[in-house]
Amino acid sequence: MKLSQYSSALSLLMLLGFIWGTGYSIAHFATTHGVSPMGYSFWQAMGPAFIFAFFSKTLKNSNKISVKHWQYYLICGLTGIVIPNTNMYFTAAHLPTGILAVIVNTVPIVAYPLALYARAESFHMVRFVGVLLAVVGLMLIILPGTSLPTKDMAPWALSALLTPLSFAFSAVYISRYRPEGGNSLSHAGGTLIAATLILTPFVLLTKQFYFFNFPLQMPDYVILLEILLSSLGYVLFFQLIKIAGPVFYSLVDTIVALTGLFWGYIIFHETLNAWTTPAVICILFALILVTKEKYRLMTRETNIC
Repeated sequence: MKLSQYSSALSLLMLLGFIWGTGYSIAHFATTHGVSPMGYSFWQAMGPAFIFAFFSKTLKNSNKISVKHWQYYLICGLTGIVIPNTNMYFTAAHLPTGILAVIVNTVPIVAYPLALYARAESFHMVRFVGVLLAVVGLMLIILPGTSLPTKDMAPWALSALLTPLSFAFSAVYISRYRPEGGNSLSHAGGTLIAATLILTPFVLLTKQFYFFNFPLQMPDYVILLEILLSSLGYVLFFQLIKIAGPVFYSLVDTIVALTGLFWGYIIFHETLNAWTTPAVICILFALILVTKEKYRLMTRETNIC
């Protein structure tokens, strides 16, 4: 990776982290103001899908879409959008925004033990210590009855872990099995269309479709705002994976977590207590240990620095 390419990747990383970190507060507001989690998830797939379809037509994208492409899009849509986003939106209404952002963005920490089990990574003590620190942090959030505002939030904090698990699988799959042909715009669009197709029957069967109000009300504006941010985020995500790979992309989680904590404090006046403060510190420090060590190993092997 050249210096100019590294600078571009770093800029994409910072912007993507800020966009995704902001999304937690938006989702919390929407799901606590009359928008069902399934309906919100549907619009966050279908809305960006329409935008990408429009730009693909405008740009006269003539890339041939094969069966292999659609298989790729379906798996990416399921593991990178449908499962993690829907799970996250269900938990968003039941957890503080900052705490949710910290838990969800443990993707590198969750991915490392999986990679060890699959023998795709070698054992490194620093990264293993990071995993242990994250486990301690999660236990400080989930186990004590006074760590969260109410005791019934603990199961939701535990269920939120499904999201980083799904994201971790998706990031590796996107990087390893990206088909030839196409670009970040077409791949993001295809993934969003696939996610919309998967979500449609579930939204209809559960009767959780959200109808926009006319004239538009605040929840409607919030959904539209997140659609625009998500559309930009998906392009940045695929582009970052393309130019820098999943390891560099994993550095985004710390930025997202900090952004989520920031907006949670500013918008919802969320504060940390005697249990959640050390928990968040442990998890953030764990993220730094895991991602920094991995990035150090990668740069040493590829002579980036």
